Amino acid sequence: MFTFARFSKSSLVLDSFDKIALFALTVLISYLSWRYVEQPFRGDRLVTTREAAFRLAGLSTVLLLAGSAGAIAVSRTPSDADRLALQLSSYNDYDFQPLYRAGSCFAPLSGVFDDSCLALAPGKTNVLLWGDSLAAHYLSGLSKVADPQSVNILQATQAGCMPTFNAVAQGLASCRGFVGQMEAFFRDRKPDLVILAADWLEYARPPRFGGMIADLKQTISRLDGSGVSVILLGPAVQFRSRLPSMLMRARLRHAEARAEDFVLPDIFALDQMMKAALPAQARFSYISVVDALCPVRQCPLTIDGGIPLAWDHAHLTAEGSVYVMDRLAPMLGLKRK
Repeated sequence: MFTFARFSKSSLVLDSFDKIALFALTVLISYLSWRYVEQPFRGDRLVTTREAAFRLAGLSTVLLLAGSAGAIAVSRTPSDADRLALQLSSYNDYDFQPLYRAGSCFAPLSGVFDDSCLALAPGKTNVLLWGDSLAAHYLSGLSKVADPQSVNILQATQAGCMPTFNAVAQGLASCRGFVGQMEAFFRDRKPDLVILAADWLEYARPPRFGGMIADLKQTISRLDGSGVSVILLGPAVQFRSRLPSMLMRARLRHAEARAEDFVLPDIFALDQMMKAALPAQARFSYISVVDALCPVRQCPLTIDGGIPLAWDHAHLTAEGSVYVMDRLAPMLGLKRK
């Protein structure tokens, strides 16, 4: 019952009232089942003889087989809903690794980024994308939008790691190693622009918001002091559950896919808090991703004829990355193709 109730809601999320009502209904149905199904069978009131039991079982089997045969016959012709379900279910096995340059510039197997990830290109604007997986998902779009003749994209992205110089605040050993690599990089190299992006919603969970902001301010100040421009991309669009699955359920139920049912509202509040806590400086800018994508909080769910913006609850599809960066590019100040 809880599963079907979640399926019936566009957001796939049950509130407290739903859970209490479902629990009470479960208890009621359990009692009725025990009283009017289980007990009559136990007392031989429904099936008085062995022959009657076989007749009942035989009739039930015939009905089940007939229903199965009918379902098989109907299912031989795929419907539009079937084709849509197949399309959306394919995102369960979405191959994001080539888009992130996984194993070299994102979560390197050796723990050390390839030299090509952080190589400066003379004569070009060198832009470093620094952060976690919610930074790596911008790479595909940034590469498609920026002019490769004038822009060189560097990448340092590690799963679950906040892009700051504070190694103590990093919970994972891989993240502390990540900080060490970035310290070494900035000792003798200076990109023209650093783009900070991450799952800020995760790092700002109470009571961590103040510490996150302090770390970011320290990192921004240090980069600014060395003459490096910094742009911080605010919280990415996040959804209450896996977006393709939510879209599939909405279509199967013939329900309208509404942004307010799908989008996680916390991102808007966090965006306002971060915007207020990180004011613009000479070489620092804060870009609100949700302001750019979600006018009046109406975030896009699909693009280009039905392609989901994200392949899970937050990570952009290749097309979604291009869509987002196409809208952020003017604010990044990079020359476009």
